[in-house]
Amino acid sequence: RDTMTDTHAPTPADHTIPVFAHWFGSWQISVQRRTLSVPELTRRYDKLATDWHRTVDRLGFPAAYESLLRQVAGDETPSTVLDCGVGTGTLSQALTRVLPTPFALTAVDVSPRMLEQAQNALRGTNANVTLRQANASALPYDNNTFDMVMTAHILEHLADPAVALSEMVRVLKPGGRLVVCVTRRTLLGMMIHLKWHTHRMTPDQARRFLQNAGLQSVERLTFDRVSWCQRLSLACTGRKPL
Repeated sequence: RDTMTDTHAPTPADHTIPVFAHWFGSWQISVQRRTLSVPELTRRYDKLATDWHRTVDRLGFPAAYESLLRQVAGDETPSTVLDCGVGTGTLSQALTRVLPTPFALTAVDVSPRMLEQAQNALRGTNANVTLRQANASALPYDNNTFDMVMTAHILEHLADPAVALSEMVRVLKPGGRLVVCVTRRTLLGMMIHLKWHTHRMTPDQARRFLQNAGLQSVERLTFDRVSWCQRLSLACTGRKPL
């Protein structure tokens, strides 16, 4: 896992998120913002863990995630699934409602308090759950391990999301599916950025993001008229080449 001895010290230039850039003749004006370190994110999410499920429920994410996953998992029966950044388990819970048969679910998060909440939320479902504190940028799993990998709203927290995405592709089996949800470049997405120092993406940027990671059959997914989720998030899916 990434560590910092002084989480308040200036972050190197490559640990920043671009906010604004524009050329004025031969001059470029740009604004960048320091990302939150892994220890900072861990502390923040540990603090919010107990009530986090109320926040995602209020925004309609349980139903939105279920609708999203039905678009990609309805005709598939993955037996091994990895949830990167499980949080309180909302995305994984949605998958348990979509898949008709039992499956092995591995879930990671940097926040131990979030993992505790996820464990409670997933108890009694059709998932055989294994939880682990881990960083998505250095996943502790072998190549070609999981039939399906999914992640919701963690890549945008990272200074270099491509590193974590490449890790997710690495542990995905050939032919397996990756599902990614990220913060959308909207006014609401800017509000999230102001609080969490996150990247934001347009649909085209998200699509190219997955394609550049080597995925095929990349397509955008929809949130079925769930207004808050549409304004806040976008989702894409793709397959690892055989």
